[in-house]
Amino acid sequence: MIMESLYKLKSTEAKCRSVGIAHDMTKKEREECKTLVNEAKVKNDSETGDWIYRVRGPPGQIKIVSFGMQ
Repeated sequence: MIMESLYKLKSTEAKCRSVGIAHDMTKKEREECKTLVNEAKVKNDSETGDWIYRVRGPPGQIKIVSFGMQ
């Protein structure tokens, strides 16, 4: 619930805008995330078309997602 409402920090006072919050991940989860980010970069560079690839999801359920560009 907290992670879903973090976007509200952008509209608060200046001292709260610089706060950075991220999921607490294990070493294995960080390595998996890094691998998937590299795969997404390769897909973005190699494939042409109206798609971009990003890594999304909470720790343990992270995956590469394609988004259509407009």
